[in-house]
Amino acid sequence: MGRVSFTIKMSWYQRNKIKAITQKKHQVETVTQLNPDKLEKLGIRYIALDFDGVLAPHGQPLPNQVIFAWLKLLCQKYPEQNIFILSNKPTVARAQYFAQHFPNIRFIDGVAKKPYPDGLLKIQEIAHCKSHELALIDDRLLTGCLACILAGSFPILVTKPYHDYVRRPFQESFFGLLRFVEKSIFGLRK
Repeated sequence: MGRVSFTIKMSWYQRNKIKAITQKKHQVETVTQLNPDKLEKLGIRYIALDFDGVLAPHGQPLPNQVIFAWLKLLCQKYPEQNIFILSNKPTVARAQYFAQHFPNIRFIDGVAKKPYPDGLLKIQEIAHCKSHELALIDDRLLTGCLACILAGSFPILVTKPYHDYVRRPFQESFFGLLRFVEKSIFGLRK
């Protein structure tokens, strides 16, 4: 089954769980507002981060500057080996950045792209964790959040993702439109 048809079919089956993402515990404006203490109270022991939109604008090779300081703070609460990068575009430059600055944060690659839950299932296998102990922070309902729901993990939606319309106007407009349509379909527009 193709990725688009899989997404449509699974989003229909999981529509109530997708709508539940309107709860405050499932949303942050930006990833830097993620509260590790609240996650810990929810039983989250492992964190997976999307890259595009969450750590940097789409197509950027490196995370935004504020992300470095935020990751340092996050690593005070969560050991690096409990943090993963799950991106549909794991590039060499991105992997090298993390290898240099956060050598124990692992990239998950070689798995089917989100919304397939394969990446999250691989993290559960690597970390020997229960599905509900893993949270994925993503900027898209029908990729990362849907994959998270399918894997039984905890989805967190970034509602104001990083973007750069000056450098990548078409790409950012396309993803902005997708986010708008997804949120409109599931009644998540404010």
